[in-house]
Amino acid sequence: MQTTHILSKLVDSIESNPTILPLLPWEDIRLCLSAELDCRDGIYPATQLQKAQDLLAEMLTSAEQHAAANHVQAVISLFRKLLTILLFMPDLEYTSHLMEQANFDHACLRHCKNNTVIVLGDSHVNFFSGNEELSFLPIGKEINTCPNNTPYPFTPLHLGPCLAYNCNRYGTSSSFREKLDYLLDCFVQPRSRILCCLGEIDLRVHVFKQTAIQSRSYREIVDEILEPYTLLLLQLQDQGYQVSCWGPIASQSERCPLDTRYPRCGTEVQRNMATEYFNQQLSRICAEHDIPFLSVFAQMITPDYLTIEHYLSPDRCHLGQRALPLLKPELVKLL
Repeated sequence: MQTTHILSKLVDSIESNPTILPLLPWEDIRLCLSAELDCRDGIYPATQLQKAQDLLAEMLTSAEQHAAANHVQAVISLFRKLLTILLFMPDLEYTSHLMEQANFDHACLRHCKNNTVIVLGDSHVNFFSGNEELSFLPIGKEINTCPNNTPYPFTPLHLGPCLAYNCNRYGTSSSFREKLDYLLDCFVQPRSRILCCLGEIDLRVHVFKQTAIQSRSYREIVDEILEPYTLLLLQLQDQGYQVSCWGPIASQSERCPLDTRYPRCGTEVQRNMATEYFNQQLSRICAEHDIPFLSVFAQMITPDYLTIEHYLSPDRCHLGQRALPLLKPELVKLL
């Protein structure tokens, strides 16, 4: 039940039966007001939100004092003022679309104005925003961009936990293909540079799960993943986009505690061997079709196929900004 509805009911109850004043659940009302303001987090600057919190807390304290003195009309008046304030403060239910549209407009304008490279894919696009940790801004259709924190001309577009294996298929759980069509129609400029960033989730979660299920080698599974990915790259190229490809990074270390957000299958060494093969094959395919291929994978592993965690972000799964020096030599391929 919304706080405004609760306050309205309280006012009606007090007016019809003033004797309930000593029974009012003040702590519960405080919790309701706090929850109501939490719904505005992200709409207002922190300082402005804090001022609103202080004002509502002060008014509620005053109402409680008047209730203790049995000042019925004063309590009713203060509750009505609280109601008015809350009704004039929009919550996320009504502003989320406006915020998404603003994020969309800002990112799209920057892309058009600066001819930025669209980085398209899973959560690993975050690295190209210059932000150390995942920092997504919704732009509608369950698509995110990132706050820009880099001098490089990138516009990361996160389409969810999408897989290279089904990136060219409609009706998947991540709806990657549907989201891509929408972006090509409404966001990405004709002949733009697009850097595709897919495959890490396939390699970390699915390759060795499928080797066990299908009794096949990891190379056969990787080759199957690359078939639809290659088709997608060629389709984008045929549509006139300047397509390039980002190779998946080294896999999560076995020393990293298991996290339900980032499941894994196979050993660290196995996953890195599969990633090496994935990148080698993808690099060869890209070369055959004149598609630039960028990768820092080789610098991220030891000769024993262990991941050098120095280059990872604090979540120990995504690439951190300490890997930026590794990226710089690769950027010339996009020019």
